[in-house]
Amino acid sequence: MEVIDLAWWKLALTALLILALAGVSLATRLGIGRSLLIAASRTVIQLALIGLVLEALFASSEFYWIALLALVMLLVAGREVMARQQRRLRGVWAFGIGTGAMFVSSFTVTVLTLVVVIGPEPWYAPQYAIPLLGMMLGNTMTGVALSLDRLNESVWSQRSIIEN
Repeated sequence: MEVIDLAWWKLALTALLILALAGVSLATRLGIGRSLLIAASRTVIQLALIGLVLEALFASSEFYWIALLALVMLLVAGREVMARQQRRLRGVWAFGIGTGAMFVSSFTVTVLTLVVVIGPEPWYAPQYAIPLLGMMLGNTMTGVALSLDRLNESVWSQRSIIEN
């Protein structure tokens, strides 16, 4: 895999554009200048940290590290599904149903795509597995969150009918 270095001037240009956007928002009194700078700083820190983790993961290519990262990704997505519901179930159900649905669908499609369509050697090569699983979890997370939210809202609004 070819490593492409990010030139310093590209990073400086990006920072300059963020500062320009903050300046424009201050000049037009949108009230988002300070929060924009905070969000940009947070994004840079998060991307730098995940870059370090991925660099170490790509260098090792051990299955157990890839599986651990996949599990962390699944648990974070499961928490996000639970957080997106206005009315949620109580107890383990709140987390388990959405996470289980995402696990079955995302991991099945990801493994099938890796083995049958892409075919890297080994089949769990992190350069392919991690981005593909991330895309699958992102799409599945949205669908599962909306479905569970709609289900819980429908049950709540029709609870008298259901109880009868």
